[in-house]
Amino acid sequence: MVESKIIELVVNEDLAGLRADVGLAKAGIFNTRSQVKKIFTDKKVIVNGKHIKPSQLLEVGDAVSVEVPLQLEEWLAPYDIPLNILFEDNDVLVLNKPAGLVVHPAAGHRNDTLINALIAHQKTLSPGSSPFRPGLVHRIDKDTSGLLVLAKNEKTHHSLAKQFLRKTVHRVYWAIVFGRPKESTGTITSYISRSPNDRKKFMATQEPPGKHAITHYKVLNSNDIMSLVELKLETGRTHQIRVHMSSIAHPIVGDDTYGGKKRANSLSSQSLKKLILEMPRFALHAKELGFTHPVLQERLSFDSPWPEDLKELLDLSRLEAPL
Repeated sequence: MVESKIIELVVNEDLAGLRADVGLAKAGIFNTRSQVKKIFTDKKVIVNGKHIKPSQLLEVGDAVSVEVPLQLEEWLAPYDIPLNILFEDNDVLVLNKPAGLVVHPAAGHRNDTLINALIAHQKTLSPGSSPFRPGLVHRIDKDTSGLLVLAKNEKTHHSLAKQFLRKTVHRVYWAIVFGRPKESTGTITSYISRSPNDRKKFMATQEPPGKHAITHYKVLNSNDIMSLVELKLETGRTHQIRVHMSSIAHPIVGDDTYGGKKRANSLSSQSLKKLILEMPRFALHAKELGFTHPVLQERLSFDSPWPEDLKELLDLSRLEAPL
C-alpha cells in the first residue's frame, strides 16, 4: 500500500471560478497533468465534504482536501543520529535501539526514524516488505528499547523471516510491571485484535476474531508494589507484551496506553509516583536476541544491558536486576 498524506486548503480569489483540476494544478500541489488526472480518477479530492469531478468550478471559501501519495525520497531522507551497532557484516546488522526512536517511516514520523538513521550512515539494506521498511524483519515499539536485527540483502531477509516464522529466533524482554503475579512463572494465551473504541489500541480476548498470541513470563524479582519480569514471545503480535501484561492486571510501568501510568496515582512514594508520571517511555526492554546467521550457519547471541534511563526506576521501586 502506498503511503499518503492529506493536503488541505481554502479556495481564495486566485483559484475561484477555475475548474477544480485547473485550480489544483495552479495551487502547485502537482507537477504534471497526469498527476492531476489520476488524483480525480482515484477519487482523492474532496470539496466541502464531498467527492467532486474535475470540471466542478471552485468558489471562494471552498474547503478542499486532497490525499496525495508521498514521494519515496521524502520518507527516506537521511537522519543523522548516533547508532549503537553491536554486529555487522555483509549480510546482517544487529543494533541496540534507544527508546523514543520509531523504527520505520509512518504517518507522524516521516523521516526521523531508525531506517532514516541507517540511510544517513550509508547502510545497505534489503528491499524489505515495502519501500519504506528496507531491511526490517521484525520491529519493536517506539518506546521500547533494545535489540533488533536487520537484513542487508534479499537472501538473508528471506532466511531471517523463515526463522521468525518457525519460532527458532530467541527473543527475551525484561519489563517492570505493577503488582506481583500470583504464579512466579506462567503463560498468557489469547487472541489480540484492535480495540473497537480506539484504533491505536489493541485488546486481548479468549475468542476470535484476532490473532492468536502466546507470551511466557517469569518473575525475576518482586515486592508488593512492582515486579521485574522476563518475557519470551512465542508469537509476535503488535503490542503483544503490553496487552498481555495489562490483561492479567499487571500493566507495564509507564505504559499510558494500557494503564501503566494510571496505577502510579495510588503509590505512597511521592518520588516514585513523580518519576513514573514524568517518564517519557515505558519500562520494556528487548534484552536478548539469538538467531542462526543466514550465510555462516552459526548461532549468534546478543545481550543488551538494562538501559540507563530505567535504572532509577529499578532503584526507587527497590528491585534488583539479576546479573
